[in-house]
Amino acid sequence: MADTARIQGPSRLACLNLRGEPTVPFRHGVATALGVDLPVVPCTLCRAGDRTLHWLGPNEWLATAPAGAEEALEANLRAVLVERFAVTDVSGAWCSFSLAGHGAVNVLRQSSPCDFHPRAFPPGRCVQTVFAKATALVACHGEDDFEVMVRTSYGDYVARWLDAFVAPKPRDPMHV
Repeated sequence: MADTARIQGPSRLACLNLRGEPTVPFRHGVATALGVDLPVVPCTLCRAGDRTLHWLGPNEWLATAPAGAEEALEANLRAVLVERFAVTDVSGAWCSFSLAGHGAVNVLRQSSPCDFHPRAFPPGRCVQTVFAKATALVACHGEDDFEVMVRTSYGDYVARWLDAFVAPKPRDPMHV
């Protein structure tokens, strides 16, 4: 098996920042509105279909879905949630890269100080970290299947960084 990573992106996502106390009514409301459970364990995520909720802090989550879904998801949340909450559309602030394949972990290891070994970072985990000197949210969706979300302003920089891992290395003219 080749030790290469498949890299796609940057891609646009629907992203909603969600804040509230994870009480039973709040968790139920979020699950009803988004169709995905609210992760309450630190540094985890929950997925259902094309929607994901990432744990960012004790009372903060990032909901992601395909681009264009942000208005409907926000309206669903506002219609269902009754306790104190905040929901903010931050779709324009984030872009996403997909890293997959056997070499994906190596790309992550060379780009971030976090431990991405499968024992430490199994599917269902996410972490806010530094990635290629940019702040990022890295999520593991499956074995050798990762998502790296960075601020849109860093999208081009991170794309160039990632290109270095998939571009063929120039031949050294001194070694024939």
